[in-house]
Amino acid sequence: MPLTQSTLMFVYGTLRKDGRGQVLSPLCRDWIFIGHGSVAGRLYDFGAYPGAVPSEEPKDRVCGELYRLPAPETMLPPIDRYEGCGPEDEQPHEFERELVSVELEDGSAAQAWIYWYRPEPRGRLLPSGDYLERMRSPRPSG
Repeated sequence: MPLTQSTLMFVYGTLRKDGRGQVLSPLCRDWIFIGHGSVAGRLYDFGAYPGAVPSEEPKDRVCGELYRLPAPETMLPPIDRYEGCGPEDEQPHEFERELVSVELEDGSAAQAWIYWYRPEPRGRLLPSGDYLERMRSPRPSG
């Protein structure tokens, strides 16, 4: 995983500014918010966190936020560890960092890092593609 191909990070789950807790705030403290956007993919809810998988279906979009990392060479390794795909993490990794095209709300596009979920999804599909929407609404009982 080269560290210098992009200074941008697209996040769709627990690292989004409205989805972070106190524990995650230091990890994201110096990120510079660029805007809201989406990527081609499907989003799954695994309970404590989501996972996105790539999709070629035009209707499948994952919503999230785009950030600039001021120092990607020092900021990406801790994020890799958080996502369980650092060099010391056991293989196969649950998540993998990859470059993706992000479509921003204003219609522009940018290349950014994303963490794709790699195993066969075992969670509940979130048709809206928005993890924060899931966090704001009560979970179905039963």
